[in-house]
Amino acid sequence: MKPIRILLADDHSVMRMGLATLIGSDPGMTVVGEARNGEAALKLVAETHPDVVIMDLMMPTLSGAEATKRILAEHPETRILILTSYGTSAECAYAIRHGALGVLTKDAAAESILDAVRTVAAGRRIIPDGIEKNLQEVFSSAKLTARQLEILDMVRRGFSNQDIARQFDISLTGVKKHLQTIFTKLGVSSRAEAVGIAMHRQLLKF
Repeated sequence: MKPIRILLADDHSVMRMGLATLIGSDPGMTVVGEARNGEAALKLVAETHPDVVIMDLMMPTLSGAEATKRILAEHPETRILILTSYGTSAECAYAIRHGALGVLTKDAAAESILDAVRTVAAGRRIIPDGIEKNLQEVFSSAKLTARQLEILDMVRRGFSNQDIARQFDISLTGVKKHLQTIFTKLGVSSRAEAVGIAMHRQLLKF
């Protein structure tokens, strides 16, 4: 069998070095590239076509969560394993929502990391129970308020920010703050994505 091709994405060189050494100890795996930020990870995925990306979340230029979303949009066959210091953050939930298959914390045992790589490479999900529970709490806290649903419904119907501001007698800045909160709760970055997710979850209806 061909070795699992792995791209490392972490802004700390010592962490990348440790992971490269660990992966090099397993004959069934090989490192095909290293990225120090999300933008570099995007570029290297296109160049090297790894089977698995081991992705840190908190990186400069482009976060690991956003890089996960963009990589999987462009290269859906790629598997992503999040390796982070914080397994309970909104960033972690965002990455899972957009297709990351696994999450481990950086203090995980070496064999656990190798096992997780094999699992996600096979297309299977791996999230430890403790992290899963905390992520579900993040997801459940992301419910939209009645006002946020009203605003999102106006977005769905094509109303501009100015229209929404007039409808609710609030400032444009207030509208933008509402929209940003909605985007954060839904784990999206645009109006179209927010409407799409809300329709999929039946939060909005025609």
